Amino acid sequence: MTEKYETQTFYPHAQTEDEQPADAKKAASSLSTTGRLMAYSKQLRNSLNKGLDFTAVLDTLIATNDSEELLTATLRLAEFELDDAYLVFPQQYSRADYYLLFLERLLELHQESSIILNSSDHNKELYHEYPGVNTAGYFVFKVTEENKYGAYYTEVNTGNVLFYLDLRQRILRFNSHDLTNLLVLDYGERFDRNVIQMFQEQFLNIGWYLKKDYGFDVDFNLLDPVNNALYPISDPGVPQQALDRLFIKAAAVNYMLISGPHGEAILDLAEDVQLSLFARDGRWVIAVADPNNEVSFFDVLFKYDFLHDWYLENRNSLEIRADNLYF
Repeated sequence: MTEKYETQTFYPHAQTEDEQPADAKKAASSLSTTGRLMAYSKQLRNSLNKGLDFTAVLDTLIATNDSEELLTATLRLAEFELDDAYLVFPQQYSRADYYLLFLERLLELHQESSIILNSSDHNKELYHEYPGVNTAGYFVFKVTEENKYGAYYTEVNTGNVLFYLDLRQRILRFNSHDLTNLLVLDYGERFDRNVIQMFQEQFLNIGWYLKKDYGFDVDFNLLDPVNNALYPISDPGVPQQALDRLFIKAAAVNYMLISGPHGEAILDLAEDVQLSLFARDGRWVIAVADPNNEVSFFDVLFKYDFLHDWYLENRNSLEIRADNLYF
C-alpha cells in the first residue's frame, strides 16, 4: 500500500508521549502497526475468497446441466459485487452478458439453438448473432436502472427492442411493434422466409422453455400460435375502414370476408386456417385458429401477401398491442 497512516498511540493514566519510557513507546507503536497489517491481510483474504466464490458460480453457469442451477447462478452473478476497497478486478462481464449467456445455455440444455454467442473486444461485451443475418445486425441485452433484474433484448444497429426479460419476477414479454419493424419490414424484405422462421422458432422456444422449466409468465404476442390467443389491436373502437379494405383485398384474391352471428368478421383461409376480428371485453381483437394450434398471426402475415399489405397499410389502427407496462 502506498498510503502511509499516522499511528495513534494511547497511553494509560493520561500520560503523554514524552512521559512514557522509550521501550513502552516502541512496543505500543509496534502493536498498532501489527494490528493494521493483520486487519489488512484478513480483508484481502476475504476479497480473494469472494473472487473464488464468484468463479465457482460462473463455472456453474457455464457448465451445469440442471435448469434450476442455471437460473440461480445467473441471478447470483447479476447481483454479485466483486470489487471492494481492497481488491478490484479490472475485467468483468456485465449483468447483460450473463443474461445472454443464460439464454444460450437454456437453449443448449434443450439441444436447440441457432444463437451464436460472440465477444466484442472493442465494446468489451458479449452479443448474439444469428446464422444468415450476422452482417445485418447483432443483439444484446440492455439493462434497466429501475429494475436490476429486468433487461431488454435489443438489435443494436436499429435499436429495435424485441422482448423484455425479468429473471427474478419470471416475466417474458414480446414487443409486437419492434418485432414487426425488424422481422416483417426490415428482415422480411432482405432475407428468405426460412431466416425469419429461424427467429420465430428461436423466440418461441425461449418462451416455451421458460414456461416449462421455471413457470414464467410469458406473453408471446403476435408470435403465439395457440388458438385461444387473442391479439388486441391499437384502435379501441370498431376498425371499420380497415375491415372495408380487408373485404376488398380478400375479394381480389378470391377470399370472402363474411360477418358472423355476433358481428365478428371472419376470413376462411387455406388449410382450415381462419382469421377473425371481433370485440372482446369492449376492445377489438384479432384471432387466428387452425386444427393443430400451429399458426400465429405472424405466420399469416408471411403466408398471405394481401394480409401482409393490409396489416401494414392499416397499422395505425390494427397494430397488435404490446404490454404497456414494459413498452
